[in-house]
Amino acid sequence: MSLKEFTEGWYDHQYFADEKGKKFTRANGTVEYWGYRSPTGDIGGCDRVIGAWKTMFKPETMLDVGTGRGTVIAYAREAGIEAFGFDWSKWAVGEGRFARCKPEWLIRHDATKRWPYPDKSFDLLTALDLYEHIYAEDLDFVVSQTFRVARKWIFLEIATVDGVKEKGYILKKGEPIPLAEDGRTWAGHVTVETESFWLERFDREDWIPRRDMVNYFFALLAPATIKNWLLNTVIVLEHIG
Repeated sequence: MSLKEFTEGWYDHQYFADEKGKKFTRANGTVEYWGYRSPTGDIGGCDRVIGAWKTMFKPETMLDVGTGRGTVIAYAREAGIEAFGFDWSKWAVGEGRFARCKPEWLIRHDATKRWPYPDKSFDLLTALDLYEHIYAEDLDFVVSQTFRVARKWIFLEIATVDGVKEKGYILKKGEPIPLAEDGRTWAGHVTVETESFWLERFDREDWIPRRDMVNYFFALLAPATIKNWLLNTVIVLEHIG
């Protein structure tokens, strides 16, 4: 398969729900599969994650960016948070929408276009496994929108590398995507970098990184609940303006 740019069609039924996932072939001919493999769209431990956020941030309103099928939104609503979200995938917000997420809570939108919300709309903005899917040339805009609509707290979970044992990469639009050489590309990851790379991108005078809140989050949850997050980077930012 030859591909030069990820489009919203990449994030289809196979990506989210197929029990095998997307089929791909390595350069050596080995066949593998990648996907979330969740037919229902449910996420184990999501209620506990939402509970931790309520304890930490006490939000009344929340936006989940790149929300996929709206699972986080549904759990947040059930916990009493007025939550909304958007995703690029037509399948995820349509046919694949999580059963407990009402359609009026979830819209289809491209994060690289101006987000359809007023400034400072949400007490808490969350984005889980989103920013590694954003091409580098769009990052400044997407980050600026993140800060524009968030009022008090930002919680990010981003797939990262340490830069030593595992090297990252930055793909550009229009250049061939090395699907056969690097399995991470099958997840749609185009900007795979270190924690310091992302902390620099989210550096703002009126927002401060709260490493203590990151530690608090991990202390509130059993490691098995967020085992993949422990391998990546979690960033909490607080608005101080």
